[in-house]
Amino acid sequence: MLNHLECLGGFLLPMTEYTIWVGGEHPWSRTYLGEIGAVELTEEQVEKYFTFDDEGEIDFDHDVLAEKSDCWSGEDTDLPTWDTITDGCMGWGAYTDQCVGVCKTDDEDTPIFIAEVESLGYYTNQEILEEVHVEDEQDSAIVEYDEELCSPSGVWMLYHSIEKGSYQGTFNLPDDEEFDPKKLVIEIQQIADAFTIVTGARYNGEHIEMSGDSDGKGIDWYICHSEQLIKFK
Repeated sequence: MLNHLECLGGFLLPMTEYTIWVGGEHPWSRTYLGEIGAVELTEEQVEKYFTFDDEGEIDFDHDVLAEKSDCWSGEDTDLPTWDTITDGCMGWGAYTDQCVGVCKTDDEDTPIFIAEVESLGYYTNQEILEEVHVEDEQDSAIVEYDEELCSPSGVWMLYHSIEKGSYQGTFNLPDDEEFDPKKLVIEIQQIADAFTIVTGARYNGEHIEMSGDSDGKGIDWYICHSEQLIKFK
């Protein structure tokens, strides 16, 4: 068993390390991830490349935007490119249509908790602070969600990088303390009402550092305005 000693209150307390992951049924299972980000376009860019109808619906030439955003040199375009748009990264993590699991790090064959992320109770940070989930008598892990870029008033160029790899972290508990799923909070981001990713986790109020390796499988580009999300390449 993977143990170490941690000093608590002047005493050395034997600790056990646990692994948490998002993906399949085991820590080594394949995980699908995404990175999403966006930058707001300037008034000059909007006036040059976009039109709006009487109801505020946006329109533009998809081919022109695709060509301009493919430029490698900033001298060849006045729109965001891959080199500049990633400055607006809003989040990287595992998609929520997967499982979250916990096991002892030295026993990856035996998950002690596993559930579909989207089957858990969803709460805002404020609702968690007000212990709404306690009133709901949640008997498992819960999700804390945060929304970004929902129905924006401006015009935003958004990228979505699709990736495959791993996503996990570790935390420690005293040897005499059993893992309690009710103390686990999964942190997610909902971006542009379209992309939902796990970006972190907490156990008993303590932050768990989640990380992983991934390979890019493709990048989609969108224009986001109000309730419209339009893919152009």
